[in-house]
Amino acid sequence: MKQNDVLDRFKAVASTLGKIEPTQSDAILKLAQIIADASHRLTEEEIDRFVNVGAVLYQEALSEHRARTEVDLTMRDSLNRMK
Repeated sequence: MKQNDVLDRFKAVASTLGKIEPTQSDAILKLAQIIADASHRLTEEEIDRFVNVGAVLYQEALSEHRARTEVDLTMRDSLNRMK
């Protein structure tokens, strides 16, 4: 299997996911479980590479969560001022 084959599979599955929010944390948890399950067959370098991918996903999810929280707080503050 080549990198482009995997990317094509990513694209195909991505088109079926729908909204990102509920699946982002699931993807992070699944990746963590895959790494844990395969850790006895992987080198430390391979584990580090997978962990880096997970870290990027986690960082992105955290960033989006913070942005949503900030928007929610701003909206609530705005509504409270209107009362």
